[in-house]
Amino acid sequence: MALNNPRIIVVDENQDITHIVRAALDLMGRKPRLIETHTGEDALDEMHLRTPDLLITSQKVGSSMTGVMLALQAKREVAALPVIVVAAEDDHEMDDETLSDSPFEYLHRPLVPEMFIRALRVALDGPESMPVEAVPADMLGPVPQIDVDRLRAICSKLMRDVSAMSVILADRNGKVLTYDGAAGYIDRELMAAALGPTFAGVSKLLSIIGDQPRVLKYYDGDKFDIFSLAVGLHHFISLVFDGTAGNRALGNVKSFGGVAVNEMLNVIGEPAFKLQPMAAPEPAKAAEHKGRGKRRTTQEVAALKGVPAAKKPEPEPPAEIIPQAEAIPNFDPNIFDQLDSLDLSQADALFAPERMAAVAGPVGNGNRIGINDAREQGIIGSIDE
Repeated sequence: MALNNPRIIVVDENQDITHIVRAALDLMGRKPRLIETHTGEDALDEMHLRTPDLLITSQKVGSSMTGVMLALQAKREVAALPVIVVAAEDDHEMDDETLSDSPFEYLHRPLVPEMFIRALRVALDGPESMPVEAVPADMLGPVPQIDVDRLRAICSKLMRDVSAMSVILADRNGKVLTYDGAAGYIDRELMAAALGPTFAGVSKLLSIIGDQPRVLKYYDGDKFDIFSLAVGLHHFISLVFDGTAGNRALGNVKSFGGVAVNEMLNVIGEPAFKLQPMAAPEPAKAAEHKGRGKRRTTQEVAALKGVPAAKKPEPEPPAEIIPQAEAIPNFDPNIFDQLDSLDLSQADALFAPERMAAVAGPVGNGNRIGINDAREQGIIGSIDE
């Protein structure tokens, strides 16, 4: 059964994740009760007061523990508690070998909205709410790095040219990169999270509208009017006006906005319209984890479990096959028990030159075999051989 009013503990000293969680749940139609904490210790204290429906923590929680350590501790205390760890962009990536058996979900920013919403839905409603086949792929690849400082100046000039209340630059994953003006009057993180997927979806229309589209979206509201323009395929800017402005600002937005977008595209360069699709996970591999909880772990998990994250040894080459001797008929192994009683003092005399000469001497009646006869009988080889 879906939880419409889930109780969620969010651990993040910068409160960035809180805005993302609230925006995502709002898109899902949920009314969450968010308990904001800044350290892992505070989160555990809140858990002891009342078990939440979900724990979401950043990897850096401003305390003696990391998000992964907090997740493991929380799972030890409440095994059924869903936990999501959100790593920052500068946190190192985890290798695939250590991302296989984790009891929690590990996500790395920048977050893909569809993937984050799916993680929330699975955590709150269970794995059956999202079949494995429905896992979306990031069809656009990673968001390219841009020079935010140079783009900020262009955004601020555009805001003044069109007399907007504020301007916001964000990426298609819903991350606010910079803003200017009276942006504090609106929930800019919620707006960016809501508009990001709509601009990300433009890539599906490229075969129809062309490879480098110019997109303008207009939202006419009672409180505010919003004009949003795409900056390539990965970023967009939003201009916020008073709700009484109506479509009077449309002409200025199209005129000045088009010029500003072109300037920003020149700054970003080729990556603005570049796609680097990432393949979706194979259903067969994902199905192996179904019913086992989350599919993520980290190197820290391996260390806490005492499992070294070492490489698998390379297989040794097959040993050379040595032919086996035939069994000796009627062999009596008890003869080896008599070795201790043998007198080996005369063993060296067997190989004395005088004894060997005597052995090599006349045989039987004194007849000797010639070298030619020995060759003919195959006892020795010929000189050519």
